[in-house]
Amino acid sequence: MPRHGPTRERRRQARRGAAAVLALALFAAGCAGEMPGAARRRAAAAIAASGRLAPLALDTGAACRPPLAAWARNGPGETLTVYIEGDGAAYRDRLTPSDDPTPADPLALRLAGLDPGPKVACLARPGQYLPPEALAGLDPALWTTARYAPRALACLDAALDAAKSALGAGRLRLVGYSGGGALAVLLAAGRTDVVALVTVAANLDTEAWTALHRVAPLAASRNPAEAAAAVAAIPQVHYAGSDDRNTPPWLCRRFLARMPETTAARCLVIEGADHRHGLAEAWPGIVTGPPPDAATSRP
Repeated sequence: MPRHGPTRERRRQARRGAAAVLALALFAAGCAGEMPGAARRRAAAAIAASGRLAPLALDTGAACRPPLAAWARNGPGETLTVYIEGDGAAYRDRLTPSDDPTPADPLALRLAGLDPGPKVACLARPGQYLPPEALAGLDPALWTTARYAPRALACLDAALDAAKSALGAGRLRLVGYSGGGALAVLLAAGRTDVVALVTVAANLDTEAWTALHRVAPLAASRNPAEAAAAVAAIPQVHYAGSDDRNTPPWLCRRFLARMPETTAARCLVIEGADHRHGLAEAWPGIVTGPPPDAATSRP
């Protein structure tokens, strides 16, 4: 797989900026005596603001109640780039679902803030960034065994429609981090308005992924690998960290192996990155640089 990496100075700048925003937000929340969930919501608000992303209210109707948390920057253009957040704090331990799946470090939100595009949004996942009273009525399966199930997909699908309407977009470019990448593939397979697909550290074959980690299969969820052929014609790039033991680069190779040889889909390695570290540092160079050569991208 081809290797991709930012300049050393860009990585330093991105690392310092992201760490400072997250640390200040968490410190302020902690000083205010807030519970961890509230602290994480405040941290996300600070990260969004630093990336010029404002809260976005989405009218998703009965398909998604309560509506997903979202942030956006609405500039000119027909194409809306939508980042989809990872699985977050899905479990307290290997067997116990979390009471609040809000991520401590919302990486997709950080990547969205680093994207210089004029029309950018970030979608949270079901259950994330909600107050305790709203979480109490939700089924934890939405962020555990059924995190990629049809009902979760229907919620995100409605959120994409609502974001397009609210921001005046006609086309979508989907970018998903980790489990958000799995959802980006599954969503793209069922839509006709997706013009580009990008995943970052994504579990693109959930059957192989659960086997790797020796955990129970996600029986209630769909496997994005089974949608590979359906998205083969969409221009797409899948990034994996060279040191990522959670979603190693070979998962992407398995995903591409299900596509026709003529596809332009690409797997690219971010040198020195793992599942959480090094991705945001590399992102400014990735989103502003020229597209990689598709001819060298097949595994």
